[in-house]
Amino acid sequence: MKQFALMAVAVAGCAEPQTPPPVRTSPPTMGSRPVGPAGAPQIDSCGLGSIADLVGKVVTETVQEDARKRSGARAVRVIRPGTMVTMDFRPDRLNIDVDDKGVVTNLRCG
Repeated sequence: MKQFALMAVAVAGCAEPQTPPPVRTSPPTMGSRPVGPAGAPQIDSCGLGSIADLVGKVVTETVQEDARKRSGARAVRVIRPGTMVTMDFRPDRLNIDVDDKGVVTNLRCG
């Protein structure tokens, strides 16, 4: 029994050490463009260019409806800090990220 235990330790010592995979510290890119889910290039598929002036404003139902109409997005989702959201990618959906005071910090499609 002792010989078997010694052999197991000796064989384990000969194995190559496993190195962990590198940690990604930046968002994935395709060339110089950021990519969305499944490697899809992130493009303005929900009219972001027409509503950039909303960043810095407090989000209200009126602001949400105005953003939806001006951008042409079919749906709007307000994402507050700590809010759990689905990871499905919908190019016709406008995501409005807000801070804890309800101020718009970012606009993105998906």
